[in-house]
Amino acid sequence: MVNRKGVFIGAYVPRDLKETLQRRAASEHRTLSQEITRILSEAVHGKQLPPGMVDRRTPGSGPRRRTSDPPERRRSNDLPADAPADGSGGEG
Repeated sequence: MVNRKGVFIGAYVPRDLKETLQRRAASEHRTLSQEITRILSEAVHGKQLPPGMVDRRTPGSGPRRRTSDPPERRRSNDLPADAPADGSGGEG
C-alpha cells in the first residue's frame, strides 16, 4: 500500500455528485482525491493563483489602470481610471 502524507476523511457523497467530481477531475487531468483536496483548500484558504503567478499588489492598492491610458483603450463599462479600489465609485 502507498504511504500517504494526508489523512482520510470519510463522508457520504451522493453518486451523481461523485460522478460529476470524477468528470471534472478527469478534464483537469487530476485524480478524484486531488480534485476534492483542491476544492477543500479553496473553501478554507480562498482561491489561489495558478502556480508561477505572483500577486505583487497590496490589499489596499488601486486598480491596475494608469491614469494616462487613453479612453479609447478602455471598454465603455470600465471604471474610470481614477476610481477608488473598493469599487464604490464610477458608473452605476
